[in-house]
Amino acid sequence: MTDLTKIPGVGKKMAEHLINAGYPDIESLKGQNPEEIYAKHCLLQRVGNMLYRCVLYCYRLAVSYADHDGQLLSNKQNWGDWKD
Repeated sequence: MTDLTKIPGVGKKMAEHLINAGYPDIESLKGQNPEEIYAKHCLLQRVGNMLYRCVLYCYRLAVSYADHDGQLLSNKQNWGDWKD
């Protein structure tokens, strides 16, 4: 079982995507580049860069969550807050 689903916006399916990309737990996300995680995810899904950008936003939130020991800024609580 993984602790990834503790991250806001990361459900069972998104946790599976992270695990498949090589990030099995919150600790493994620390110091990572969300854009690189997104690129790996896209390659694994065989969609190039055509995947929904909301996945990238979720990865941005997840890495920030990991980097700050579960603390998120008050204006960055949801994946939609991490848009370009």
